[in-house]
Amino acid sequence: MASKTRQKSMIGYAPTPNDVYVAPVQNDTVTLLSLIHSRPELSSLAEALREPAGFVEAFDTEPTWNFTFFAPSNTAFENLGTYWQTFAATKKGKWWLGNQLKHHYVPNSQLKTSDFNETLTSVQASTYLWISTRIAEDTLVLNEVASVTEADIPITNVTLTSTLAAYSQSLTEAQGVVHIIDHVLDPSAQVFNVDLPRQEQVFIAGSCSNPDLAYC
Repeated sequence: MASKTRQKSMIGYAPTPNDVYVAPVQNDTVTLLSLIHSRPELSSLAEALREPAGFVEAFDTEPTWNFTFFAPSNTAFENLGTYWQTFAATKKGKWWLGNQLKHHYVPNSQLKTSDFNETLTSVQASTYLWISTRIAEDTLVLNEVASVTEADIPITNVTLTSTLAAYSQSLTEAQGVVHIIDHVLDPSAQVFNVDLPRQEQVFIAGSCSNPDLAYC
């Protein structure tokens, strides 16, 4: 009796339902996505965000938390070469691309260049993996290869209104900061050095940066 061969289904994303709720954004709010779209040098990043499921919606959310995003420029994507363009177009490549982009996001902490110095330190990204950081020749360098070409761009301005009796005031606060970089950060290229000092940052839920936690 001949055995039957089962065709393995390809990796894919389920289509997004038409009635999915999208949180409204205030007109005076600058989201991470709107900042990216406003920068011609980030057009490749804007295009890449449309590939992995849910990234456009996530980047267009009005957060109430601090964050840091290292935004790969068009030059950064060009430095990847032609192979990534072929691979990123595949379904597996979209998953890979999503993981790459997550590695550029640091939740809960607004890290400016003034927070770093010439000492080699490490920062934990949302992937729970680490990015090395240091100042070299007045430039913030990540993983000893990616240079920040434009730093400390404030985004996601949240308007806070305070009303006291006959007094009302509106305040604008920057929730996030963006640094544009000239190379894409690859989480699979991380070499973790336990002795490397860690940059001060707010704890990321689910992280084992504190080994004393019960789940670590």
